[in-house]
Amino acid sequence: MASVKYHGEFPEGKDSIEMYGYVFEGDKAVNVTDEDHLAKFSGNRFFEVSGKSDKEQTALGKEDAEKAELQSLQEWLTAKSVPFHHREGVDKLRAKKAEWLKADAKAQEA
Repeated sequence: MASVKYHGEFPEGKDSIEMYGYVFEGDKAVNVTDEDHLAKFSGNRFFEVSGKSDKEQTALGKEDAEKAELQSLQEWLTAKSVPFHHREGVDKLRAKKAEWLKADAKAQEA
């Protein structure tokens, strides 16, 4: 969860503004949990996003990297015609790739 503050001007005659279902008043922070909304607020110069912990960002980054590696391994194994199950995890796919590379090196020696 992160807190978001609005730093822009308010419409004439109003002391608040509503965006994505959140109401911003004066210099008060609003708690936002929706990642899509946080991304939109972060990209808007009139909003300040703070309070998102480094742990959350690290976990998201690790998850994204693992997904990317999984996809890359699946593509590599498919290109080499190595059979695998689509639900196998990164560790099993790494092992299959290592086995293939070891067998290929052995075949090159002969």
